[in-house]
Formats: sequence, structure tokens, C-alpha cells
Amino acid sequence: MGLLVFASRKLSLLNAQNRIEYRITQLTKKLQDLQHYASNIADGNISFRDLMDVPGSMFGRQLMFMQYAHNASIMGAQQQMMNPMMQQQIMQMTQQNPQMQPWYQNYMFQNLYKQQREQIAKQEEKTLNQQEKDITAEKTRLETELKLISQEYDATKQAESKAIERWKPEYTGG
Repeated sequence: MGLLVFASRKLSLLNAQNRIEYRITQLTKKLQDLQHYASNIADGNISFRDLMDVPGSMFGRQLMFMQYAHNASIMGAQQQMMNPMMQQQIMQMTQQNPQMQPWYQNYMFQNLYKQQREQIAKQEEKTLNQQEKDITAEKTRLETELKLISQEYDATKQAESKAIERWKPEYTGG
């Protein structure tokens, strides 16, 4: 009866070990995908190549980031362009040559747009850093749990061997 308990416990420990190893593999893949995505958006701009090169698990997120960053940057730049101080600055810069006003407005808008994109990329980077910390913490916890399971498995094997030795019949030749 005792040997069945050992066999059952070993099986249970092996199942737990397999589940944890699978989860660690998933987390490692997720972490690699996040890091790849983070490198693609680091400058706030995403090229077509970046979009095609991103891991499949991050494609949707990167596409949404592109759309969000673009739309939010346009809105932010437009709002800043409407600021009376900005309008006054444009008027002062183009006072000597009024034909330069559209060019200067475009130049200012592009700079404001770029600043907005960089801010949005920094916000996403903070989110990614937190996710990376969470994944790393979970992996560390699971790796520790895996070591404990391995130690318990070894101890169970040793106890099983001792029990087998105790129950092993001794034959005396006669």
C-alpha cells in the first residue's frame, strides 16, 4: 500500500513540474515578444518593416499602437497649434514674409506631432516595463516552485527506495 502512495505522489509531482515548465516556456516567449515589440516602438515611429517583423502575438497591439499614436499625436499637435501663444509666435515669425506662414505652420505642426509621438512611446514603454517586471517576477516564483518540486520528487524517490528495501523479501538458501 505504501508503495502506491509513493508512486501516486511522484506522478502528481511530475504533473506539477510539467505544468510549471510549460508556463515558464509561455512566459519566456511572451517576454521575448514584448521585448521585440518594445524595440520596434522605441522611437515612437513604426515602419512597415517593423510592422511585418513583429511577432504574431504582438501584431494587433503594434497595429493599435500605430493608430492610437498617430491619432493622439495629431489631436495633441492641433490643440497646441490653437494655443494663442503659438498663434502669436507664428505671426511674429512670419511678419516679415507672410508667404512663409503656411510653411512655418507646417514646420511647427510637424515638430509638435513628433513630440507627441515621443511622449506616447514613453507611456507605452512604461507599460511594457511594468509588464516585463510582472512576467519576470512570475517566472522567478515558478522557477523557485520548480526547484522545490524537484527536491520533493528526489526525497520521495529516496523514501520509496527505502520502503522497497524494507519490504523486499530476503531469501536464504537452504
